[in-house]
Amino acid sequence: MTDTPEHHPEPHSQNRYIVVGLMVLHSLLLGWNGFRHSPTEDEIAHLPAGIAIWRMGATDLYRVNPPLVRTVAALPVLFTNHKEDWSRYANYRGLRSEWHVGRDFLLANQDRTTWLFALARWMCIPFSLLGLWTCWQWGRELTSDQGGLIAATLWTFSPNILGHGALITPDIAAVSIGLFAAYRFEKWSEHPQLPNAFFAGIALGAAMLTKSYWIFLPGIWTAMFLFRNARALITLATLTRNQLAQFVFLLFVSLNILCLGYGNRGLFIPLKDYEFYSETLTGKTLTPGYDLPGNRFADSPLGKFPVPVPKDFITGIDLQKLDFERGHWAYLLGVTKTPGGWWYYYVVGLFVKVPLGTWLLASGGLYVIIRYKRVQHALLKTAAYWLPVVILFVIASLNTGMNRHVRYVFPLLPCLYLLGAVCFFQFEKTQRRRRMAIIAVGLTIISSLSVYPHSLSFFNAAVGGPLYGDRYLADSNLDWGQDNLYLQEWLTDHPDARPVRGSGIGYCSLKDYGINIESASGERTPGWYVISRSAMHNPNGLFDQFKMLTPVDRIGFTYNVYEVSSKDLRKD
Repeated sequence: MTDTPEHHPEPHSQNRYIVVGLMVLHSLLLGWNGFRHSPTEDEIAHLPAGIAIWRMGATDLYRVNPPLVRTVAALPVLFTNHKEDWSRYANYRGLRSEWHVGRDFLLANQDRTTWLFALARWMCIPFSLLGLWTCWQWGRELTSDQGGLIAATLWTFSPNILGHGALITPDIAAVSIGLFAAYRFEKWSEHPQLPNAFFAGIALGAAMLTKSYWIFLPGIWTAMFLFRNARALITLATLTRNQLAQFVFLLFVSLNILCLGYGNRGLFIPLKDYEFYSETLTGKTLTPGYDLPGNRFADSPLGKFPVPVPKDFITGIDLQKLDFERGHWAYLLGVTKTPGGWWYYYVVGLFVKVPLGTWLLASGGLYVIIRYKRVQHALLKTAAYWLPVVILFVIASLNTGMNRHVRYVFPLLPCLYLLGAVCFFQFEKTQRRRRMAIIAVGLTIISSLSVYPHSLSFFNAAVGGPLYGDRYLADSNLDWGQDNLYLQEWLTDHPDARPVRGSGIGYCSLKDYGINIESASGERTPGWYVISRSAMHNPNGLFDQFKMLTPVDRIGFTYNVYEVSSKDLRKD
């Protein structure tokens, strides 16, 4: 096998058509997913928070995430008939009022909720398409046209991408734009020209506007730049001086894009004037709304430093850190901790949430990189992405206070897809191995579509699929409130299932969604019950008694249906 050439010819027109076809198909899959599912727990707060940006220029609602995705998602809703209720909006001492505002928005627009959220979700489809295109382009440049198509196909049919990419939460947008930013940085590293630095800077700023964990990128890329050019920097070579100037320009552009995303508000405020609540930034344990804020830098020389980034970006990181410090109940492999977690939570989570075909291809790609020294440069040429991702994965794994969402480590997914491209690049020259790689891709597609449109609840065949998913994970990994439309349809199709009581998850009740059933409580009486599979693992033990009963039906993969008789009650 020969080395991957430095210059890659334009892809064959047939491959372009295939990629366009994948993008159209991916858009349709995301669009239908976005229309057929009710707003998830976090989305209820994201949409009005995005509207608040357009209406009032306020970026403090849901500040724990930067504003790009919700700003884009809310745009079509502004031109659609809807109602807004800001009576409980409060910007005071770290209070997070987005949940109150979100519930009020849901109540005010019950009959139009599905349509409003569908419009907002469809606006976010281009974010996922950017990730698909980047996987294809980077995959073909690292390997071959066929390898690029493999990476693009894995993205297209990934159940995790289809599930979360159909939402207005920022997780998939962060993966897509972070991947694209790393791709543009590596293009600039190969061809240090001012236009490449400019585009890389824009992409970096956009990435930091999706999820605050990309704040690591400037520091890591700076270290990479200094390492790669250490010898030339010592000798002050002319080319390296030009590169250094371009790199500073790249960072300057990214900072301006970040500030622009916040409307250039809250800039250059002295660090001592910030109000913090996390123990990391205050040195003590505080509760927003009850305790006065703190600031461990107030009396230090560093406190006079004017922070050149938006205030809501910094305070958002502070409140996010506070959530992790407080901890939350966690569930893994049938065990609930409150609070607490496991260092291997994301290892297990990714294993059961990624299709086995994808794991086979990624393992093959890793084998190729280890076995063939001539393709190890492929790993180095993507270091601007996988190095920050590995650091993020390690930090997330060590921070066990918030083991709830595998989506926190979704940036690892493109690494698997690009490994799949590397795998195919080696195996395409051997007919038998080539067929094995194609079969692995086919297994990924089949396993994903067999669950669609319930992609959010996907679990791979190694653990029995989503029917057994709640034995391993809960919350957004399985049940995030997305099946309430299916619940409403089930109630309509089963008029004899009365009386019926139900329990979902999150801040809003089922009645807030317009589902007219009584809330289930710990006390059982004869009748029908619809219980969230995530709620059954809540450490409050409210629904432990249902674990001893056999469901008579299932709604999507998120609700169990029980018929409780007087005989069942006598058994207790």
